[in-house]
Amino acid sequence: MKMNRRTVKGASLIEVLTVIVVFLVGILAVVQVFPPGLQVLRTNRAQTQAISLARAKVQQVLGQSAQLPERIVAGTFNAAGTVFILSQTDPNSLTPPVDPATNIGEVDASGQVIVAGNPVGHWSKLTGPNKITRIIGEGRPISQPTFVNGIRGSRMQLMFAPIFYLHDAGANRSAGQVLQVYGNDLRRATANLDDQIPDTAAALYDTDVFYFNAGEDATNPAEVPPAFLNQDQIVVGALQDTVAATLIPHAYRVSMSFIFNDGVNQRVVEAIFTAAPGNPYFATQGNYSIISIPELVAAGGFTVAGYRGVEIGSLRVQRIFSEVPSTGTFNQDDPYQFIPWNHAYGTLMLNPAGANYRVSDIDGNSTPLVARVDYSVYDWRIMQDDFSIPRPVAGTFSPNVKLLVNSIKPGSGQSADGTNFGGIGLATDAFMQVPTLAGPLAQQDFVLMDLQTGGFILGNDQGAGSPYFVDKSNGNVQFRDTDTTDGFAITGRIALPNGTFQGFTNSGPVELAGRSVRGMYIPSSELATQVLKASASYNVVYPNAPNQLVAGQCYEGASAGWGQPNRLYFPLIDRGQKVTIGELWLAGPSAPVVRDRDLKISGVEQFAGVSVAYAEIPGGNTFDSSRNGYAVRRVNGASIKVRSFYNPDTFTLGGSTTTNFDNLRRWIERYNTTTTETFDAGGNY
Repeated sequence: MKMNRRTVKGASLIEVLTVIVVFLVGILAVVQVFPPGLQVLRTNRAQTQAISLARAKVQQVLGQSAQLPERIVAGTFNAAGTVFILSQTDPNSLTPPVDPATNIGEVDASGQVIVAGNPVGHWSKLTGPNKITRIIGEGRPISQPTFVNGIRGSRMQLMFAPIFYLHDAGANRSAGQVLQVYGNDLRRATANLDDQIPDTAAALYDTDVFYFNAGEDATNPAEVPPAFLNQDQIVVGALQDTVAATLIPHAYRVSMSFIFNDGVNQRVVEAIFTAAPGNPYFATQGNYSIISIPELVAAGGFTVAGYRGVEIGSLRVQRIFSEVPSTGTFNQDDPYQFIPWNHAYGTLMLNPAGANYRVSDIDGNSTPLVARVDYSVYDWRIMQDDFSIPRPVAGTFSPNVKLLVNSIKPGSGQSADGTNFGGIGLATDAFMQVPTLAGPLAQQDFVLMDLQTGGFILGNDQGAGSPYFVDKSNGNVQFRDTDTTDGFAITGRIALPNGTFQGFTNSGPVELAGRSVRGMYIPSSELATQVLKASASYNVVYPNAPNQLVAGQCYEGASAGWGQPNRLYFPLIDRGQKVTIGELWLAGPSAPVVRDRDLKISGVEQFAGVSVAYAEIPGGNTFDSSRNGYAVRRVNGASIKVRSFYNPDTFTLGGSTTTNFDNLRRWIERYNTTTTETFDAGGNY
């Protein structure tokens, strides 16, 4: 039968092509949904990991709460080595500094931030979490001593190492105040050298007191070093070396807020000075050291003529621990001594004589000698992962430790600015280099520190002889026994510090299984955890202007002519922190006094271009100082915060410094941050 072609059912080529095009359009539309969706998943996963890292950091901090610092602030140094606290730094501002005269920001092709034509540091150390890095007063009582690499000492490991470290090769010691170790606060008393207070010739005297002598105009010039007449002074009793029958020449840490007039403006400066023997501001009289405050200020880069006075309540003096060279020995008459055992990685060796040494506090009670440390965190992006090296189980694979992050940045990778990464320290920061399995010092993308000795476990290599290697893509550390003939579960070698700058001794084969260690590395995707802490306590002050309010102080609004009468003001650095008010007197008969009230420093107010933070008194109440002469007492910090940062994007450095700055600024604006908060005053030593 012959079929009629016109009755056959089917599709033409044009119809088929049309259907294919329709399907392709639909498929493409569906496919386009996946990349943003995958990006959302990656972002959510990274943010979840950032939150987990923050919680882990909180637990680590609380686990060492006895050693918490007094406060964490922004700080800078001048050429004389004086540290300046930048109390007006906003914790929410993450951008690098700009030229204050032109308000123009610059970053060169190597990543250096340029201010007024001068490089001030690499962008990675001046932006984001690294804008607030100065640790003030981390400390604890000196522990009982142990032997490490042939040296007997009391070991102390800093909480937030690695630290920024500078070494003075000529003097073979730490440079300036970058790392400073000091003791308990000396009690303040009022001096009058005309009346022989203190008696500088007395055979018995209190070495735990400092005397403030205001503008001494001695009727008997022989009682005061002649150069210091009519100048504010600090007088401190020196320790004695009983063997040599001489005074021990200690330096002193002097922190204060002072008023300075530069000929145009009068301002309050908050600074920390080192007052050391042998300088024009330092004199010895009898058994006492006398320090001229105006001369000390001048040595810090100011002028004697511009000095207008010190805020007495802010004046604090501590005896500085002397740095002992590795070739020296501890003096048993001088408990104020230390060796920077592992310099950049924050291990200190303290004089064991300090373990049983006692000092008297402000109430006259006998308390242990405390070692407190000021230093700068090198980089909040460096993770600290503490764990014990596992012991292998017979018949199983080599033990494996999962790090807190899913992947770490390899040395062969790139930094966020497109330059070579190299390792956790900048190539220009040689102090961050550590011993390698092959022997020489080098940058490392993963550092494993032995917490018992402060040394480095040699490895991070897949070659023979390495007891561990790191799977950087998955964040795993795998351990293996390199010598099955010695009976050790995991044989390895430790580069033990010997007290010299970047000097190490190979331990030889030792057992690694069971050792407490700290892994340090930088995660991929610019993850970081930053610790912020309110001051342990705040002095209530009455400054004439907002720019005179500095870290560790607060002000009752309207009590000195500025501010609102229902706001307690703080420097901007305290924005977002919580404080506890021990006693708060309010206007009105209904609730005249409130005790032990927590307040959040949540607001910001501007006065003539100066921004200050504030906590608002609840219920619309205002201060009332008419009953007691004060409205606020016992203000203490109550919060510790950990901020986590995440930024998966990148930017490029080129030849234009202003374009580089703009690229960096836009990259910083893409930071994702979350905050985890806990409460523990701490830092009370």
